[in-house]
Amino acid sequence: MTKNVLFYARYSTDRQNEVSIETQVELGGKFVADKGWKLVETYADSAISGTSFTSRPGIQKLLAHVKRERIDVVLCVTVDRLSRDVEHSSKILKELNYHDTAIWTVQAGQEISHIELHMRSTLSHELVEQIRYRTREGMKTAARKGKATTRLCYGYRLGQQRDANGDRIRGLREIEPAEAEIVRWIFEQYANGVSPAAIAQSLNARGVPAPQHKYWRDDSIRGDGKRQTGILRNELYVGRIIWNKQNYRKNPETERRTARLNDKSDWVVTKVPAMRIVSDELWARVKERQLTTLENFSRTTTNRLNRTHRPSYLLSGMLE
Repeated sequence: MTKNVLFYARYSTDRQNEVSIETQVELGGKFVADKGWKLVETYADSAISGTSFTSRPGIQKLLAHVKRERIDVVLCVTVDRLSRDVEHSSKILKELNYHDTAIWTVQAGQEISHIELHMRSTLSHELVEQIRYRTREGMKTAARKGKATTRLCYGYRLGQQRDANGDRIRGLREIEPAEAEIVRWIFEQYANGVSPAAIAQSLNARGVPAPQHKYWRDDSIRGDGKRQTGILRNELYVGRIIWNKQNYRKNPETERRTARLNDKSDWVVTKVPAMRIVSDELWARVKERQLTTLENFSRTTTNRLNRTHRPSYLLSGMLE
C-alpha cells in the first residue's frame, strides 16, 4: 500500500563534513521511489543546530502539515537530522503518534521506535557535548599560547607566519597600522571627553570604513559594561588576550543564546606585548572616565539617564 511521505532534511553548523541538504533530499527521494510511496512535500532547515526546536521553521512547518493532512511517514536520512535533543525528540514523536504518523530513516531502512529514537537522540546530544568540550579545551590552549580564539577584531589582520611545511599558522594576529591609528584616535577622543556618539559621527563623516556594520555606531565603540565588550573595553589593545570572559547559554523557552560574564577567577589571561596598540597611560585615562561616567549616572535616580528609562507619573516632577 502506498504511503504519503514528508521528507525532512537539516544542515547543522556544529559538524564538519555535513551531508548537504541536496544530498539528503536525493537519498530520501530514492528511498521513497524504491518503496513505491508518494513524496508529498520536503521541508528543510539550513545551518540550524539539532538541539533547537522552536527556532527551526522547517520542522515547525512539517508538524503543521501533519496536522492538516493525512501523512503516513515522516522520513529523514538519520535520526539526528530530526533532533539531537531528547526532550524535543520525544515531543516530535508524541505529536506524530497522535496523528498516526511513523518516523522512518533512510539509514535504518525501517520505522524508528520510541526507544531507539530516545537512545539515538541521547547519543547525538552526548556527541555534541564532547565536541563542545574539545573545542573549549582547544581554545583554552590556544589562548595560553597567545593565539586568538575569536574573530578578527578591528586594528588587526591575520598573521602571515608559516610553519615548517609552509602553511600559515592559525590563530596568529598582527597589527594593521591604518586601523591601529583609528583605535588610538578613538581612545584619545574619549579620554578627552568626546562621547562615543560624537566619535562615531566623526568617523562616518570622514568615511572611515566601519569594522562590522556599514557605518560606525556608538555602541560598538562604547560597548557593554556588564559583558565587557566594545572597542573601549577590549584589552587586546593593551596586549592582553582574555579567554573565557563570558559564556553563552541557550534560554530553554526562547532558544536564544544569552551572554553571561564569568567570574574573573575563571578568565585565562595571556600577555601578548606585540599586540599592544594603546599605552597604559591612555588606557588608564579611558578607564577613569568610564568609572566617573558610571558613578555620575548611578549616584542619583534623578539623573538624565534614569529619567529616560523611568516611567513618568502625574505630579512626579512636583513631588521631587
